[in-house]
Amino acid sequence: MWGRAADWYRPNPAVTCALVVVLVSLWTAVYSVSILGALWRLRDPNAPMPILSVRDQAADLAVLVVQLALGTIAITAVAYLRRSDIGELLPRRQGTAVDAAVAWCAAIAAASALALVLDRLSVARFDFSVPAVVESPALAVLTALSAGLREEPLLAALPVLLLVGRIPIGWVMILAGCMRGLLYLFFGGGGFVWAALWGAAAVWVYFKYRRLWVLVVVHGIAMNIQVLDRVIPLDSAATLLQWANILIMFGALTMWLVPRALGGIPSTPVSDEVPRPTTPPVER
Repeated sequence: MWGRAADWYRPNPAVTCALVVVLVSLWTAVYSVSILGALWRLRDPNAPMPILSVRDQAADLAVLVVQLALGTIAITAVAYLRRSDIGELLPRRQGTAVDAAVAWCAAIAAASALALVLDRLSVARFDFSVPAVVESPALAVLTALSAGLREEPLLAALPVLLLVGRIPIGWVMILAGCMRGLLYLFFGGGGFVWAALWGAAAVWVYFKYRRLWVLVVVHGIAMNIQVLDRVIPLDSAATLLQWANILIMFGALTMWLVPRALGGIPSTPVSDEVPRPTTPPVER
């Protein structure tokens, strides 16, 4: 995780630094409104929640479409430009979509538990509240269920494809995790820790399993399942959906931990082996 991906690959440090700067600049530009809103809420957690009109919600969905388009274009372009070496630097993709989903849900559950403990100990506030009041519940549900399309291509897939082989994947995880944490500062300092941990795990899951659609689905449905109470006409909907979320996340954590605690080997191990190139080493 912290070592060189392959001894034969010799990236140019100046190019690597430039790519990191470009990536962080892209993230900052694309998510600037979210970051500013999160910082505002962090500074004044007791401020009245903003009210989003239907027009505001529609505009947010339009921004989501733009962010998805940028993410798709970016990962496609990077994959094409690095087509000569990306396949040799990434480990072989193994495991199933279920393995990827369980691994990420387990990380989300662990991050949630840690954030709740930090909040309970008054170390870092973790106020899992609704960030805004909305006029259209249906649009709010659509936005929440589409959250993975907004974040995962740019914050999980792109940094892996762009920086793999140039810096250890552990540093890529930290970089992307910190960026993700900034987006969730409206939950408090604990929100930063919470999102940074599962954001870093998303990078790891994509690096290992390379199933971006799994990250999108888990983020949109498993993480945000509680938003469905806005459109389900049952008084107990919020409670039932909250328990569903808890069972999904902590059930996945149990499924991930138990085989390892018992010394077993996962049924679909993932290899870190990077194949040797057929061409001589070249500085990139």
